[in-house]
Amino acid sequence: MPQPQVHLVISQKGGVGKTTLAVNLAAVVSDTLGGDPAQPPVLVASIDPQGSAVWWAERVDDEQLPFDYDQLDDRPDDVAKLNKLEEYTHIFVDAPGSLARPAVLARALEVATDAIVPVIPEPLAYGPTERTVLDLIQPRNLPYRVVRNLWDRRDGRLDIDALTEWLDGQGLAYTNTVVRRFKLHTTAAAEGRVVTQYPSNRTATEARTDFLALALELGYGGRVA
Repeated sequence: MPQPQVHLVISQKGGVGKTTLAVNLAAVVSDTLGGDPAQPPVLVASIDPQGSAVWWAERVDDEQLPFDYDQLDDRPDDVAKLNKLEEYTHIFVDAPGSLARPAVLARALEVATDAIVPVIPEPLAYGPTERTVLDLIQPRNLPYRVVRNLWDRRDGRLDIDALTEWLDGQGLAYTNTVVRRFKLHTTAAAEGRVVTQYPSNRTATEARTDFLALALELGYGGRVA
């Protein structure tokens, strides 16, 4: 059987939405693959000591959760074996917002297929984003994309355009897809929902579409319609 693709969601800046990206990308990819909750094709592996992804997953009804999950922040040997878990097609690794657990992070970087680096449209996020790419990702020749995340359309385009101009100036690779900020995303963890389980209305459809488009652009699969 082919080895799984291991996607490392990483940034040295906290509060940029790593867990939301990891969990919701896992949900839409599993949904696209026709995931069976009894034997999901997707795993979310948390190496963040805070365990936000696991806390979120545990709040979702077991019969509706579209992916498996595990907390691996103190298990570097298990992290090193993630790319050998042939029962999964995709594995999303939720990394901490710091250099905590360096041995575990090093193992994740070694087995990763690619890296996803979320950045929010705030100048304080610029430096940590660049350091993440230059210090951790590029020395390993690991394919990556920066994802412009948590953009609130009500703020207008000034901040998102400034971020895009900065990314261009630094020569950092980024996705065309921008993940917008929705209240649904901030309340989903407490409500025990992932993006594929949002209610059927216009706002929820727009919120889902961002993750579907991102999964499709990154080559993980996804349906926009």
